[in-house]
Amino acid sequence: MAKEITDAVTRWDISAADLPETVLTAPTGDRVFLLPDSSIDGMAVYRDDVAGLIKTLRHRGVDIDFACAREDRRYLSEYGATEVVATIGIAVATTLTTELVKSIVLTAWQRARSSLGPSCPDEEVDEARVTVKIAEIVRTENETAIRGLEITSRLADIENLIQAAVSDPARAELPPVDPDDAAPEDTTG
Repeated sequence: MAKEITDAVTRWDISAADLPETVLTAPTGDRVFLLPDSSIDGMAVYRDDVAGLIKTLRHRGVDIDFACAREDRRYLSEYGATEVVATIGIAVATTLTTELVKSIVLTAWQRARSSLGPSCPDEEVDEARVTVKIAEIVRTENETAIRGLEITSRLADIENLIQAAVSDPARAELPPVDPDDAAPEDTTG
């Protein structure tokens, strides 16, 4: 399993500049933010098959929201099969807990389901190759650090791979903060 983990899990190089302000200033908690797939002329672009995803996940008990305000996002239709069924970007404003990992896995599963279509059997969804990118925003008294994790694997293996990556002792240390990457401090209060 160790080789499988190193092949499937990599560091995602993401900085504060890559994240919407909403995510950077969010209170610490179990909320999951769905990051845009891309950005065009300053507008967040999401694939159109995620439009109902947030509502479905909320109904299933996941505290999730779009990372960008409604007026700052657009939806793009994409057609055609790809090797990876779904790429999903998630941000959390806390360290990854077991509950957050479960929410991320459910989000990835629902995202793959929407990509494959409602008539696709659950077994095929479980076998789909997905990429899950997680931006973990960790705040200490003096700094804010962003740790990025990228996992590409069969959907059925994602939870175990995230858990293994999170429990890796090397991840417990915060990365050095580049002054250019520091998130704005919340001075309201």
